[in-house]
Amino acid sequence: MRPRFSLVVTLFLVSGSTGLLYEVAFGKLLGYVFGATAYAVSTVLAAFMGGMALGAHLGGKRAARIARPLVAYGVLEIIVGLVVAASPAALEALTAAYVHVAQKAPGSLAILTAARGALTALVVIVPTVAMGATLPILSRVVAGEVGEHSRRRLSLLYAINTAGGAIGALTSAYLVLPALGVRGTIWAAALANVTIGVTAIVAGRRAPAETPARSILNAKETNEPDDAGRKATAPAAQDHGPYREEMALAFAFASGFIVFAAEVVETHLLALLIGNSAYAFGLMLAVFLVCLAIGAARSPALAEKRGDRALALGLGAAAISLAVTMPLWAELPRLFLFAGKHVHSWAGRELVRALAALLILAVPTVFLGTTFPLLLHRVASMPDVGARVGRLTVVNTVGTIFGSIITGYFILPALGSQGTLLGVVAALAIASVLASRVAAGDKGSAVSRFALPAAAIVVALVLPRWDMARMTNGANVYFSAGPPPDRIEMVREDVHGGVTTVARRAEVLTLYTNGKFQGDNGPEMAAQRRFAHFPSMFLRGSEKRVLVIGLGTGTTLGTIATYPWERIEVAEISPAIVDASRKYFSGPARNSLDDPRTVLSLEDGRNHLLVSPGGYDLVTMELTSVWFAGAASLYSREFYELVRARLAEGGILQQWVQLHHIRRRELAAIVRTLRVVFPHVALFVGGSQGILVASARPLVASRAELDRLATVPAIRETLGAGTLPGLLDELVASGEELDRFVAETPGEPIVSTDDNLFLEYATPKGNVLDYWQSLRETLAMLDRYRTPNPAARHLGP
Repeated sequence: MRPRFSLVVTLFLVSGSTGLLYEVAFGKLLGYVFGATAYAVSTVLAAFMGGMALGAHLGGKRAARIARPLVAYGVLEIIVGLVVAASPAALEALTAAYVHVAQKAPGSLAILTAARGALTALVVIVPTVAMGATLPILSRVVAGEVGEHSRRRLSLLYAINTAGGAIGALTSAYLVLPALGVRGTIWAAALANVTIGVTAIVAGRRAPAETPARSILNAKETNEPDDAGRKATAPAAQDHGPYREEMALAFAFASGFIVFAAEVVETHLLALLIGNSAYAFGLMLAVFLVCLAIGAARSPALAEKRGDRALALGLGAAAISLAVTMPLWAELPRLFLFAGKHVHSWAGRELVRALAALLILAVPTVFLGTTFPLLLHRVASMPDVGARVGRLTVVNTVGTIFGSIITGYFILPALGSQGTLLGVVAALAIASVLASRVAAGDKGSAVSRFALPAAAIVVALVLPRWDMARMTNGANVYFSAGPPPDRIEMVREDVHGGVTTVARRAEVLTLYTNGKFQGDNGPEMAAQRRFAHFPSMFLRGSEKRVLVIGLGTGTTLGTIATYPWERIEVAEISPAIVDASRKYFSGPARNSLDDPRTVLSLEDGRNHLLVSPGGYDLVTMELTSVWFAGAASLYSREFYELVRARLAEGGILQQWVQLHHIRRRELAAIVRTLRVVFPHVALFVGGSQGILVASARPLVASRAELDRLATVPAIRETLGAGTLPGLLDELVASGEELDRFVAETPGEPIVSTDDNLFLEYATPKGNVLDYWQSLRETLAMLDRYRTPNPAARHLGP
């Protein structure tokens, strides 16, 4: 008697959840080493998926020879748990190797990509191969018998594993990572895998061993005789109808390609329209996986009702539902603006985000979720089910790799999100026609083959263009939006920076990333210039090498360029931001990108620092809000330690910190974390923006040096009516006053680290606060800790 199916699916449900937890946690750890650019993320993803494909290949080839497949599955789960538990230490060891390669080949994307892929593979190859082998091996436990019962079980097994991934995505964002941190999450998941493995081994040993009669090998894979002495064969299962494996493999590849192409563009759009926080990304992934799981679970019923035409129907239904729901994308900002008037709690607004994602994703993704399980359904009752499932899984996984990379790097930038979705609709329609033709042969009518695909194409072609002014208004951020712009001057979409827009209102141009304000050529210029002036006061003539992290409009860079620097390095992750700065903000930026001293690197700032030899006199950062997913890694203790290691003696760090939509506890954590690494920290407020300046050396400006700099015309021009010594009046607190602010903040003082991710998961909850009220309250609170007579402490001869 086989093991209970309920036990098997329970184990695979938990396994799917731990697999997603690993992927998220590993992604964060690898991001600290390889960077957060789309190139780095895609390389890591390809290494993960490649390991899964290899595992599916090996598992499929060997599944039929395993007498106790559930025991083998248990061993694989234990291997996953033990290897992954040791992975954080292994990742730390790889950092030095990566830095060595990057420094030997600066600017070589090919070499860096190869190094990232190889080093990632060293860490993840064993667990990902083991994970990939589990489905082909478990298919031996739940399938391999003639009849619909066997078919339903295999589809359900796939669905339940996908549902486990959804649970992992949701719990990782809202529960596990905030509570346990990265390493705690990895170790908890590893313990779960070991428990799964032990349970599977115990259950598998109690069940009778599989007999060769139920494990006929594919004749292509072996020439060994079976128990009866006959050469093994792999006949098509009864009641299947004709099965052409080459066609099934082609559709498996197409399914993986199209599903991941849809996921890339939809995730891109959801980041623009639903949110950019770590919570939002976890929520969006969970909704996507839930819908795929529902589709997988419903695939047996679709197959029983439609027979060999089920695949064509599923593809056609996905095409028409995707086309019909496309206009809803442009309407989501209206939902958030409406909810903003009635829903004021953080939990309530997260539920609104979930509702928005479901409205958009539910129907098309459910039908997308039927495609691969329908292919599994066809082979479920074949005697060599493990081998066939392995081959289908390998090809499907390869399709996912190609779909994500080709869509992200080529199709999306060329066609934009709406054009890419239309392309997905067209691909689904074509695949539906081909699947119908394969199923029906010459007997299928034109109407049955073309009705749904043709309808999808017609609907897609008559759809109006999206209103980008509304879609980029950032309504999802604070559930409110300012006045609409007069005109959208620029829209640029890519996988590096999301959706970059430049909006015009009267004479003011404003730069946005995914609807979030990044800078303008109007009221915010004073603050952006101060990002350069405040730290420059304390340089005392040390102006050799500076690093600007985050270009924005380029106003800060332009101000930096007014000082007598020998070399100015800029690290900006988004090419679209660079293009916007050149074309629309060249005046505020003072054409500094074309300054011969300026060296531009399309890289994230943390990775740029990691591979740099250092020696910077100043590191200045003009970043987006802390709550953006990944941005908090530039406010962690490890990042500050990296900055200090790359600064020259007496070097200065400047960092923007938001004073609106932030609670006291999170602001205190930022200050405390910085103070743990740098003994001298000062907080300025310029243009209602918080600006932190830190150094290992006392922050004392030289009056004589400031007087010398004041004679430089460009510096005087960017200062306006002010003076450099006069900027000290904008210092709020430093030294002991900042320590008192941290000490008197309710709750235990917190240092944010790469492991505990405190700021990444705490700061998004401040977005429910009112902008002006939170800003006024923060400024009033800081005023209680104001440093008396800043010039006496921070201005010397």
